[in-house]
Amino acid sequence: MTADERPTPPTELDRVGHEALDELATREPVALRAASAYLEELAAWKESDDEDGPSPDDGGPATYPDGVPERASVSVTEIAGTEYYYFQWRDGDEIRSETVRR
Repeated sequence: MTADERPTPPTELDRVGHEALDELATREPVALRAASAYLEELAAWKESDDEDGPSPDDGGPATYPDGVPERASVSVTEIAGTEYYYFQWRDGDEIRSETVRR
């Protein structure tokens, strides 16, 4: 492959993915091959994990409270030694949130 035939990055990536590829492009071929092997293994692991379906033990809630859509982002926060689920979602032009004890 000549310098004129440099591969083009996949279009499916977001901005962060493209930035990661730009950083990797500066690395030596041995590092690129190591990263490639790791990414292939990671993709296979994620595919097998997806087939198992979500688990309540993965840090996310098993169910969402009434009024909270399942597309809401969920984070866990600790306040005074107690853990809470923090749900946040967009409803039209507004951003809504709800906090529930874990």
